[in-house]
Amino acid sequence: MPISLPKVTFRATRFRFARTAFTTAFAPFALIALGACLAGCRAPQTESDGDKAAAQSAAPEAGDGDAKPASIDFDTKSLKLAGIALSPARLTPLQTGIAVNGQIAPNPGGVVRVASVVPGRVTQLLVAEGSQVRQGQTLAIVESRSIGEAQAAYRQAAARLQNARSNFRIVGQQARAGVFARAPLEAARRAQVDAQADAASQQTAVRGARVALDNVLRLARTGSYASPALEAARAQAAAAREAVQSSQAGLSGARAAIQSAQAELRQRQNLAASGAYVSRPVQEARRTLVTAQSARAAAQSEVATTRSNLSRAKSLSAEGLVSGRDLEAAQQAFDTAAARLEAAQSDETTLAQELARQQKLAASGGAGNAEIGAARAQLAAALSNVRTRSAEAERARSGLRLAQLALTREQAVFGQNIANRREVSTARGALETAQIALTKARQTLQVVSSAYGRETRIYRQNLNDIAPVQTARAAFVGAEADFGAAQSALSLLKSSPGGAASIAVRAPISGVVQERSVTQGETVAADAALLILVNTASVALEATLYERDVTLVHLGAPVRLTVDALPGRAFSGRISFLGARLDPETRTLTARALIPNRGELRPGMFARGQIEVGSGAMVLAVPKDAVQSMDGKPVVFVRGAKPDTFLAREITKGATAGGKTQIKSGLKPGEMVVSQGAFIVKSQAMKSELGDED
Repeated sequence: MPISLPKVTFRATRFRFARTAFTTAFAPFALIALGACLAGCRAPQTESDGDKAAAQSAAPEAGDGDAKPASIDFDTKSLKLAGIALSPARLTPLQTGIAVNGQIAPNPGGVVRVASVVPGRVTQLLVAEGSQVRQGQTLAIVESRSIGEAQAAYRQAAARLQNARSNFRIVGQQARAGVFARAPLEAARRAQVDAQADAASQQTAVRGARVALDNVLRLARTGSYASPALEAARAQAAAAREAVQSSQAGLSGARAAIQSAQAELRQRQNLAASGAYVSRPVQEARRTLVTAQSARAAAQSEVATTRSNLSRAKSLSAEGLVSGRDLEAAQQAFDTAAARLEAAQSDETTLAQELARQQKLAASGGAGNAEIGAARAQLAAALSNVRTRSAEAERARSGLRLAQLALTREQAVFGQNIANRREVSTARGALETAQIALTKARQTLQVVSSAYGRETRIYRQNLNDIAPVQTARAAFVGAEADFGAAQSALSLLKSSPGGAASIAVRAPISGVVQERSVTQGETVAADAALLILVNTASVALEATLYERDVTLVHLGAPVRLTVDALPGRAFSGRISFLGARLDPETRTLTARALIPNRGELRPGMFARGQIEVGSGAMVLAVPKDAVQSMDGKPVVFVRGAKPDTFLAREITKGATAGGKTQIKSGLKPGEMVVSQGAFIVKSQAMKSELGDED
């Protein structure tokens, strides 16, 4: 059954639309979307009735000639179905705004970097990227050596606390029983007895030192300390002279031995040339060996003499009667004699080997060459002996010079009586030392006697029991502090006393896992990021402000925005951040607005927004949707003469902000205009106009 729409009489004298334009642009929408709403319009009127109604409801308006706008009539039911509402045009401050473009980004305050407070190994990962988590939810389990060490420290602190508590209790019981009362008193009494004994000992030492000083003074008056050192110096000088003479004699003998060896070599060469060697080399070797043995015996005697002199010098040096130089000279003479003995023993060994060789050569018949070789060896030995004897002679002369210097010094000491004064000074120093030690011992006795008296008074007042109790109490308090520190350390590591060596990493906020930086089994450092959580309950609009607009925007300024991904949806928020400096290249400033979000907005979406920067002057304004366009001109629909009729009125509009449009002309304050459903009224007006043209 076909549906017939009631005909609405509408004569437009000022607003006309071409049939083709309406058919292509508005007819489909009018027929489909508004059919039901317009079904209840009033029944068609005759042309004369329509003219009469239009004439009665028309309001005087400036226009072209005498034409008057036609009224658009609705009944009450149609108005209700179409949702048409009216509101008065009012004077209101027009909000001014700055248009910005930007991008939706996560709220910086809602981005949390989740990390482990301790280094360790990730044993469990309980979430993946994109997972929704709630605050307090366990995200991962980290096993850490640091927690194990903290647990061990906690157990040790607990054990120390228990021991300190037990010791404090035991010490208190002992103090009440008087265990600590007599020990300090007995120690003070023993110290006094020891000090008395020490003072008596030092008194005896002073008496002995005084007697020794008297003896030294008596001996010094007789010159007993000067002559022994002088005699020793004289003996040392004589021994040095003997050593020089001996070394000179040895050197002369060695030089004569060189001449003899040279002559012997020439003789043996002649005899060898004549073939006269039979047993002579053997005899000569025996003779030389006997000579070497004699030299070795003489060297042994010299060593014995110098050793005796060295021993005597050491004893005199120990008594302070011989200087260090004298001791060094005696040591040098002994070393020279020992070297001479060693050389003599070496010569004897060499000559014994030579005798054996000559005997072998004589037995084999090669005595001639052997004799010549022996003579040459004897010459070489003689040359070596000369060098040795020369060195010994030089050392002996050096020893003689030192001995003469020592003798001269001792003669000077003897002449000035220095030795006697030295002995007296030493004895007096010993007496002074003993007297100082006695004074110190008496002072110590006075101190310990005072301490003994003090301990006696403390014992009588029973004060010795307090100190051990205080010490035990301090140890107990310290153990309690260590125990509390161990508990705090575990708390900082997010672990509980007696727990395992691992911690649960929990979500600090509710949100979405945006990034997971580790894998299960991976070792992580302390504060290393494991996960990044993003709370999407609010997002941020990241936009840029031009330099000219920076001073107009302030923190907390309202912002309205739309996103291309959600057409027809509008969102609002407020400015939460303004950059500190402008970009030197673009001359722009970063601004951020926080936008409440129910999950529709996602980071990365492109957004267009407007920042409201303040209120302007009072202007006449109507809701933005009340202004429609007809024939390319802005109009509003005002109430007609009757309650259910409307008239289209051309206006001059100004700026639009905050859902309001400024009306510069064509409307007066207080006039009722269609604020909701203006598009339906406009569609009905154009439909009626097309019907009239048909």
